[in-house]
Amino acid sequence: MTLLSIQGLTVTFGTFTALDDIDLTLDEGDLRFLIGPNGAGKTTLIDTITGRTRPTQGTITFNGHTLNKRSEHHIVRTGIGRTFQTSVVFEELTVADNIDLAASFRLRPWQLLTRPRTPTTTVTDILDRIGLTPHAHHKAATLSHGQRQWLEIAMLLAQRPRLLLLDEPVAGMSAEERTRTGELLTQIATDHTIVVIEHDMDFLRRYATDVTVLHEGRILTHGDVATVQQDPRVQEVYLGRTHQEATT
Repeated sequence: MTLLSIQGLTVTFGTFTALDDIDLTLDEGDLRFLIGPNGAGKTTLIDTITGRTRPTQGTITFNGHTLNKRSEHHIVRTGIGRTFQTSVVFEELTVADNIDLAASFRLRPWQLLTRPRTPTTTVTDILDRIGLTPHAHHKAATLSHGQRQWLEIAMLLAQRPRLLLLDEPVAGMSAEERTRTGELLTQIATDHTIVVIEHDMDFLRRYATDVTVLHEGRILTHGDVATVQQDPRVQEVYLGRTHQEATT
């Protein structure tokens, strides 16, 4: 089933066109990698889906609802969550409290006052799923870089989104942390739809199935990893070499 449909999406800032007539469809359960050189429009696309940037033209439809004029807050409530290139967690709160706070965003004020003070089943289940149970009562400030990224993903899951948009989730991670993150994304994709912006080509080759390539605000190509890697246009604009150089 189609979960997200983008048609004719154009975003301009003055005379600069950041996105140019983008058509993109995501089906329920997709794990889509979005790649492209710096300035290709990847983050702008996510910003536009989540309401941080308004489209100049085109339509964004999520689960049958048009998002164009909705606020960021309302878009989150429709079931879209995102991370940023720099993790955003509450450092002085424990890991469990960070997840509990994220899980409470749908509650009304009177519900917040009466909610249990101990971690809920939702929080403990997410801690276990993400692999952060041993750190549940540690302050977020004590976590490693990779663990902070996992906590941010855990906080998204607590909001019960249908679509997760992850902006460079393995940037700065160790090889072991990248492997753990790849396994985690594969597991989460069994019951969520995920878009991953990524520059790590080794990570892409190991864990991606569907890849969309952006270049200068346009979709250059889409396909599986092998198809994308063999495309001479990708080799030229993303890998920085011509097809002839790539095959000799």
